[in-house]
Amino acid sequence: MSGGRWGRVLRTGLMIAAALLVAAVFGPRMCRAPLLATGAAAPPFAAVRVADGAPLTLRDLRGRPAVLFFWAAWCRACEAMMPGLAALAAERPAARFVALHGDGQVPTSALAVRAGRFPKLIVVEGAERFLGAYRVTTFPTTYVLDAEGRICGGVAGRVSPDVVAALLDRCVR
Repeated sequence: MSGGRWGRVLRTGLMIAAALLVAAVFGPRMCRAPLLATGAAAPPFAAVRVADGAPLTLRDLRGRPAVLFFWAAWCRACEAMMPGLAALAAERPAARFVALHGDGQVPTSALAVRAGRFPKLIVVEGAERFLGAYRVTTFPTTYVLDAEGRICGGVAGRVSPDVVAALLDRCVR
């Protein structure tokens, strides 16, 4: 190849790399639907508890604040958040902490192993059926609900237990 051709190949490669970088950094932010609005009623859902196979619905959570943690078994940020959420659940027994698994391809037995590690979390499967209703486009996504089932706040992505605690505090005021 001549020097001119190498230059064109290099420029083209750099332009492609730059375009991919821009898409990777800004694409998810531009395409992500906004989370449900604070004060809105949480959409109804039905899921199955991993521990005992019992159904769990939004109506079952009424009467106490609840943390809805949408996660997937393959999500490293989700795994990193679970110990902190379990610790917060132990500190806040008045609230329910529900870990809603959103990937229907994982066997219940594998989810049961994770559920056993975090007994303060109510681990359920079947959330893939209502991810759209909650506008979950990334894992993890966390919502905090008040005792009547209204959204107190939500966060897409990994957050500290302190952020979840602050949302819970906002709910009980």
